[in-house]
Amino acid sequence: MAGSVYVSVKSFLKKYPRTIAWRVKKHSNVVEEHLNDDEVVLYSFAGQKNVGITQPFFTTVIVFTNKRMLLGRKRFLGRYYYTSITPDMLNDFEIKTNILFGVVEIDTVKEHFYIGCLDKRSLPSIEDALSKYMVNEKLKYIKNNKS
Repeated sequence: MAGSVYVSVKSFLKKYPRTIAWRVKKHSNVVEEHLNDDEVVLYSFAGQKNVGITQPFFTTVIVFTNKRMLLGRKRFLGRYYYTSITPDMLNDFEIKTNILFGVVEIDTVKEHFYIGCLDKRSLPSIEDALSKYMVNEKLKYIKNNKS
């Protein structure tokens, strides 16, 4: 469904207005381009793909679908960054807070993703969605690979 990522992210930002995120529609479009027809958006949010609040210029949209996790960031002059993480690549995650904001650290087999400048009040929602997503997708992956 066209625009579902943008609508979901806008809803997140409206609920948690202290989250720092710019050009959300452009970043959402990057993810929308790569969604498959059979994928359903389960949860999405936006934040800065870095740890420090001194560089809040790396807004990234993070989307959990029924098949994978997607990260998208639109750059200038037609460039963009896009990452697709399948459930078998996920290890774990951490939720951290500092004086002003919250940070989610997602650990994959290859690297760590830090999504920062999040409204602290959004952390329980993100943790709940991420926990459910990781458990459900890991169970599906294990079940499919045992047969």
